Amino acid sequence: MMRSALALTVVVLLALSGAAPALAGRNLAVGVNDDAVKSRAGISSVANDLGFGYYRVTQGWQPGQTEPSASDVASIGDAVRNAGPQKILLNVFGRASAAPRSASSRAAYCSYVSSLLDRFPQIREVNIWNEANLSYFWKPQFNRNGSSAAPAAYEALMARCYDTIKRRHPSVRVITSISPRGNDKPHARSNVSHSARNFIAKMGQAYRRSHRRARIFDAWGQNVYGSTSREHPWVRHRFDIGQGDYPRLLSYLRSAFRGTRQPIPGQKDVRLWYLENGFQTRVGPKRSFYGNSETERALVAPAGGLVSQASQLTDAVRLAYCQPAVGGFFNFLLADEPSLRGWQSGVLFADWTSKPSYQAFKRVIAEVNSRRVDCAKLKTRIKKLGGRPGF
Repeated sequence: MMRSALALTVVVLLALSGAAPALAGRNLAVGVNDDAVKSRAGISSVANDLGFGYYRVTQGWQPGQTEPSASDVASIGDAVRNAGPQKILLNVFGRASAAPRSASSRAAYCSYVSSLLDRFPQIREVNIWNEANLSYFWKPQFNRNGSSAAPAAYEALMARCYDTIKRRHPSVRVITSISPRGNDKPHARSNVSHSARNFIAKMGQAYRRSHRRARIFDAWGQNVYGSTSREHPWVRHRFDIGQGDYPRLLSYLRSAFRGTRQPIPGQKDVRLWYLENGFQTRVGPKRSFYGNSETERALVAPAGGLVSQASQLTDAVRLAYCQPAVGGFFNFLLADEPSLRGWQSGVLFADWTSKPSYQAFKRVIAEVNSRRVDCAKLKTRIKKLGGRPGF
């Protein structure tokens, strides 16, 4: 889950998988998130070495803004330039209290996004807002009487942006963004939020009430962090959505949109994109490059032992490859955040030296790019460790 409202996120995408099991892993995108693509001119050499193909770049938006400022254009321009051969997925959002809930604010936001695409035709994917089921990113989640508010408002934003973007940029892929966790408690003291199940169901209800005859998304963007960094990627949950909950997530989307004009992942060209996942590591001898104190207890070693970042990341990428409706997997981050209160889930330390997990990530990306992932072998591994493959 992104930890700051306007944090720039750079994420790798490796395109789309097919709807049938025989197509699993076809052009799957694997990648990382990192702010540095806007400022680090040599970052493309790392991306080229690892083998990933996309960066996901987050851009801030202000209420009423319909055109990017000169600084906005310069910032995205730097990202495009520094990315080199890698592509950009653009994610635009603002303060939670500024979430576009009225017709006029939706029009302004969608115009802003489309205007950025006008200036940067290289960008072919756009992510609408961020984790809209959390009050950290979207307020209000519920009305004063406790009734649901955010899902219908987000559905309206997706519809408006889809139409605005497609009129001028018909080939741009429009993507949602949902958190894996939510509590469905309108009066909670903190983290007022919707679970993925209820958010998706209520988005579907709003879509049906609108009698819309067109899509609102080309890919369902889902963050899939596990409960801890030590939890295997295939673990299933009762309410949360991790990679292991792939069958349940698809069932939610089927229930929400069955019989409508909105295909679900695996139908037509629509796919499921895992926008964020990550496994936090201990920093060991590199501690002097980090500030503050660690807040996460369930850290893993970068490599070695039964559970490490290397093994977790390898398993997660292979699992995404083998789930036929999945089109992309994105690791958060490329290099660790320098504050230990943030995330240390990169394959580079904060000083940009390689972790022992770097080579493992590189190898699994090469497996994906050459379509050499053995899904039968992965099933055997999951069962041996007491899990259920779910693909």
